[in-house]
Amino acid sequence: MKKTLLSLITISIIYGVSFSQTTFSTKKTIDPTTNNTPYVIDSGLIDNDAFKDIVIGTESGNEIQWYKNNGDGTFTEQTLTSSTLSYVYALKIGDVNGDNFNDVVVTTYSGGKVVWFQNDGLGNFSSEKLIANMNSPVGVAIADLDNNTTKDVIALAYNTGQTIWFSNDGAGNFAAAQVLATATASYPGSIDVADFDNDNDLDFVIANAGAAGNVEVYYNNLIPNGTTTFTKDANSVTTGNYYLFNTIFADVDNDNHLDILATDAADGTTQGYLYWYKKELDGTFTETNIPTSINNPSTVGFADLDDDGLKDIILGNSQGEALEPNNTDLAWFKNNGSGNFSSEMIIDITQSQTFAFTIADFDNDNDLDISSVSYNQDALNWFENFKYTLSTPKVSLQDISIYPNPTKNFLNFKGLTQSIKVSIYDLIGKEVLKETLNPEKPFDVSSLQSGVYLLKLDGYTTNFRFI
Repeated sequence: MKKTLLSLITISIIYGVSFSQTTFSTKKTIDPTTNNTPYVIDSGLIDNDAFKDIVIGTESGNEIQWYKNNGDGTFTEQTLTSSTLSYVYALKIGDVNGDNFNDVVVTTYSGGKVVWFQNDGLGNFSSEKLIANMNSPVGVAIADLDNNTTKDVIALAYNTGQTIWFSNDGAGNFAAAQVLATATASYPGSIDVADFDNDNDLDFVIANAGAAGNVEVYYNNLIPNGTTTFTKDANSVTTGNYYLFNTIFADVDNDNHLDILATDAADGTTQGYLYWYKKELDGTFTETNIPTSINNPSTVGFADLDDDGLKDIILGNSQGEALEPNNTDLAWFKNNGSGNFSSEMIIDITQSQTFAFTIADFDNDNDLDISSVSYNQDALNWFENFKYTLSTPKVSLQDISIYPNPTKNFLNFKGLTQSIKVSIYDLIGKEVLKETLNPEKPFDVSSLQSGVYLLKLDGYTTNFRFI
């Protein structure tokens, strides 16, 4: 495997201030006293309003908690989803039963269960629904592996080295476990799902924390209306790492081909690393080390924080304050194109063991914010992105309207005087349509299925709902 060291462009920073004028607020605490050791987090629309909510899982606290986004930068903790789980190690939000409301899927390491909680659309959750009992489940993903339009669940069995798939009938009823991959003593901990080989089915990548310290890609051999099997890439993405914590698919160099990001958390005395891997034409992977002051990286994220059309890297820290006082707990790296990144820009140094974070527009100002859990501090926090607050004047929507509403084919806009980017989202927060709007022409929405949608205008702070 070819290895390279990323050459960074040095810029001056103060807590995330960059030449792009993207900066983050100081820590805003949502909950200073979550249950013990919050370990995982996800965000999405839970109660059917326009504001992204937050769900967290606590490790030794054995709980799932969700926080309603009030739309004004504050959050309110809601009734606990569950307080009977044993060591929550993974959590994902997604519509499992096809009712257009986001449910929650969870793995419990000590409890040996994969379960889901049904959402009624108002943020009221059912008791746990068992998907399966399994040995030491950790990482989890929600994805349609068999291309039948229903969301399946894929879970990792840490102690047995297995990747296990549960096919969903669309109503939240899951078939028996199907083992997709087994690697003895590999200890898989992180999984991501995407169409890596561009053949219109979903593949997966796994980071194994065992002695081999390897990242592996598995390709979907889907036969439509037939079998779903997977084949491991003949070349490992990487091997020989100390403790691989997280891996995700990402088009790092913006060439329309997915690459892979991975973190090696190492331990309290060993230097960890942030890597990206590009698959070459000969089938091998080239490794690029992205320098960071974070000695023990945890979760890595990939999102366009500065709204320049290039997705940036966000990185958490698995180390605590006791060993590294005032260390960098959360940082981001600006993508300068073609896989080149700026040096890290610090977002926060006040947390302790930021094992996980989630990225979303929490204040509905059209830029991406970050919420993270602080494991050692039993706290949930968020950081506001000031991209538009600092650099783009907000415009009131009081003189803008849309019509007709309801509509079947076209929307017209009254009050717009120039072209603007428009995004349409369904009620679970999925972007279903995006284009640049000419104010003199109607906006064609005829491709949308019947339902309620949220319309966002780029640079505006308020949104429209339409039917």
